[in-house]
Amino acid sequence: MSPANEPSTMRFTQIDCLDDLLRDSGWWAREFFYDLVRAPIHMAAGLDIAQSPRRQQRHNLKLGFDGEVFRSLCGLPERTWHQCYHAIPEDARAYLAHHLPRDTLFIGYEMPGWLRVCLDSAGASWLDIRVAPLRFGSDLYIGLASNDVALREVLSRHAMSDATVLGDAWLMAARVRHSSRYRPEHRALDGHVIYVGQTEDDAALLDERGQCVRVAQFAGVLADWVGAAPLLYKPHPMANEFATRERQELERLLGRPVPICEVETYKLLAGDDNVRFVALSSGVAQEAEWFGKVSAVLFQPLCTPAFGVAKGPDEHLVVAAHDFLGEPLWSDLLGLPVRDGAFRPPPVPNRLRELHNCWWGYSGYTLGDSQFYEEAFRRYGGHPGGAASESPSLAGEPAIDRQRVEDLRLEIDGLKEALRVLMRHVRQAGAPQHAPWAAETSGA
Repeated sequence: MSPANEPSTMRFTQIDCLDDLLRDSGWWAREFFYDLVRAPIHMAAGLDIAQSPRRQQRHNLKLGFDGEVFRSLCGLPERTWHQCYHAIPEDARAYLAHHLPRDTLFIGYEMPGWLRVCLDSAGASWLDIRVAPLRFGSDLYIGLASNDVALREVLSRHAMSDATVLGDAWLMAARVRHSSRYRPEHRALDGHVIYVGQTEDDAALLDERGQCVRVAQFAGVLADWVGAAPLLYKPHPMANEFATRERQELERLLGRPVPICEVETYKLLAGDDNVRFVALSSGVAQEAEWFGKVSAVLFQPLCTPAFGVAKGPDEHLVVAAHDFLGEPLWSDLLGLPVRDGAFRPPPVPNRLRELHNCWWGYSGYTLGDSQFYEEAFRRYGGHPGGAASESPSLAGEPAIDRQRVEDLRLEIDGLKEALRVLMRHVRQAGAPQHAPWAAETSGA
């Protein structure tokens, strides 16, 4: 008999998706992770997890729950999600608690503090899902935390060991050092400190008042830690103008120039250069120790990885992507035997990175110094003069950048001309011909 036909053996009768209903940004990432586990959960237990109760989606909360009513009880739109991140008004908490079904496991991607508090006070079990801050593995790691001791014990059977994670780090380090050790710029950054920037409204920066901390609040600690060492600023790729303002603030606080660091993140982490890292709460500072680099976190990390066992609900057990996507983990969490023929996806490098289309600094590590990608670039129209394997200096290479822009402009002009030829032939009347525009665009 399948587990789906034995509901009495199940620890939970229902699984609900529930996350930060007050924050609209990033909702697509939350739904993506629910879609990832929808099939394994259904195969393990025959449960339909529905969707998170936002945007009038079908959900598993009690009938009558209205996401817009809940948001208004929290004070939106006058208040922002930042202000509500750690706590919400009592009437909003009571409204949500009234609509929580019993015997339910609540799963959420990047659960905010207010939601954890609400579920804790209602005596409900929750499972917080995050991409672990250690992102140097052959695929992304998943961090799983829970307020339920029994669930944490189950998860410990599926968690990765620190030795396995360390092995991933040193495999990366071997490749990075092999490609950089004999270059003229090898160890050019010895003695430097790298400040790792973040986005302006990163949830990892929120203090207890719901305000984002800024580097100026840690000026004394920063100055003491950096000392006389040269400081470089590594901006977050999505920080835009905020990165400019933060770098200017660093210069003001330290009283000296702080150049942009253009070296790729994993070349810094895994290379031979003797550099130190400092950040408000960036996961890069957490990754540094796995490569034997010294780092400092000025504020606090948002996700604390755990291996083998989690001491409490604030620690996220690190689970391999293929285990997170497989049926056995979810069967185990629900107290069910693993059925014959259970879905067990094999480990595949970059599977979750590709599905999620989130690579962070790993794309630069993968593409950099790769003869395979350089050859593909040359064969399919790339300009050999703009080879990506050349490491940019700290000051940048304007001449190469201008050449790349010019190459791109020429390619765009060629595509425009090909499109004009195509549209002209499409409009022409007469007997259809096989690819009538091919001779013009192929140079025949």
